[in-house]
Formats: sequence, C-alpha cells, structure tokens
Amino acid sequence: MSHILLVEDNADMQKLLCEMLEWGGHSVITGRTGQEALEALDHAQALPELIISDLNMPRLDGIGLLDAIRKNKDWKDIPFVIMSANVHDERLNGDVVRVLSGVIPKPFNLDDLGSIL
Repeated sequence: MSHILLVEDNADMQKLLCEMLEWGGHSVITGRTGQEALEALDHAQALPELIISDLNMPRLDGIGLLDAIRKNKDWKDIPFVIMSANVHDERLNGDVVRVLSGVIPKPFNLDDLGSIL
C-alpha cells in the first residue's frame, strides 16, 4: 500500500480518483489547491510516497506546487505526477518534465492511473 497525496480542485474528480486509489489499496490524503497540498504536507504524520496533482488549479497551480516541493529538502524526492487535459501545455516544458515522475492525460482510464502506481 502506498500513501498518496492527491491534489485536484474539481470535487467530483477528486472523489472519483480518491475512490479509485483507495480501491487499489492506497491511503490517500487530499487537497483542492497547491496551497492546501503544502499545508497537508506540513501537517502529515508520514510523508506521501507519491503526489498526484492537477495542473490547473486556483491560487497555486500544479507547477507552482511542484516548484515549492522541489525547493523543500524534506519533500524534494517525493515522486510527482501531473494530470492535465492538455499535455502540450507550455508549462510542461522540458525543464518541468525532467523533474516530473510522469504525466497523466485527462481523460484517463484505470490503466493510465495504474501505470504510475
């Protein structure tokens, strides 16, 4: 079982993803924005083994969250996967892709999600 931080601003999508991950035997903590994800990491009893984040979110998007995580010595090595309906988004340029553990295109299926777990 993996401990996963899921960051998704769409409540329905977050619920669906959380259920899918839990059904697969994973423990999931959630945040709706990058800022909530940082707060969850600050207060986590155990660090997640994987972060799955939406790209487009209010206040602090997935790239901003990734930057903040990579700058923190305690979190910088946590694998980070971005979900996006636009995998060709200019924010997912070569520099960002090099520090990502993966990109999941939206819409996705169970196989896409399973490939990163």
